[in-house]
Amino acid sequence: MNFLLLERHEVDAAGCAVLRGRRAVHVREVLRAEVGQTLRAALLDGPHGAAEVAAVEADAITLHCTFAAAAPIATGDTLLLAVPRPKVLQRMLAHAAALGFTRIVLFRSWRVEKSHLQSEAMRPEVQRAQLLAGLEQAGRTTLPAVQFFPLFKPMVEDALDGLGLPASRFVAHPAAATATAALAPGPGAVALALGPDGGFLPYEVDALAAHGFLPITCGPHPLRTETALAVLTGQLMLLRERAGGRP
Repeated sequence: MNFLLLERHEVDAAGCAVLRGRRAVHVREVLRAEVGQTLRAALLDGPHGAAEVAAVEADAITLHCTFAAAAPIATGDTLLLAVPRPKVLQRMLAHAAALGFTRIVLFRSWRVEKSHLQSEAMRPEVQRAQLLAGLEQAGRTTLPAVQFFPLFKPMVEDALDGLGLPASRFVAHPAAATATAALAPGPGAVALALGPDGGFLPYEVDALAAHGFLPITCGPHPLRTETALAVLTGQLMLLRERAGGRP
C-alpha cells in the first residue's frame, strides 16, 4: 500500500476520517505512523491529497485529510480478459487497476475451464478488494468497472459494438504478423484483448479482428497471461507517450 485510498463516505465535512481493520493495521504496524505524520492519500474516484495522523489507537487511526480540487483524468483504457485460473485472475485484476485500466471485460473463451467461472475470484467483493489493492499500490484513484460475459460468441456478435470501446483496439496473439514495435497508436485510449495462457483460437482472433481488433505480438515466444499484460501495456504506454498521449 503506497497510498491510503479513502471512500467519500469515510471522510466527514471537516476532513476527518477514522480507519479500522486492514488499513489501520498497515498504518500502525507497517508505516509505523505517529501523531503529526503526514501520509499520502487519495479519494476513490477522486483527487489525491494528504492525511495527517491525528490519533493512533489500538483499533483505529484518526486522520485529518485535505484533497486537491480535481481528480486525475482517467485513461479510458479497457482490458478484455478471458477468465484465467482463479489465483491468476485475482492478481491480474490488481495489475490491471495499477496499470490504469478503467474498465475490465471478463469473458469465457474456448480454452477457459468452466470451473473458473464458479470460483471465489468471480465474486464482486473479491474482485473489488483486488482492484483496490492495485490502486493503492500505484497511487491511482479510478476504480475499474468490471463486466462479465459467459460466452465468447454472443459477447462479440451481440454486445461488443455496444460497449463503447476505444477506437484503438488490439488483440494479443503470438502468431500475429504485426509486432508492437511497428505500431503507431494515437494518443487516446486503447482496448487490449488477452486470451488465456493457451491463447485464443484462430476463430476467436478473427472474430475480434472483424470488430476492429488488430492482432499484435510482442515477440516470437508465448508468454503467460500476467506477463503479456505487463509487457503489452508497457509497450502501448510508451508508444502512446511518444504520440503525446497520457500514461
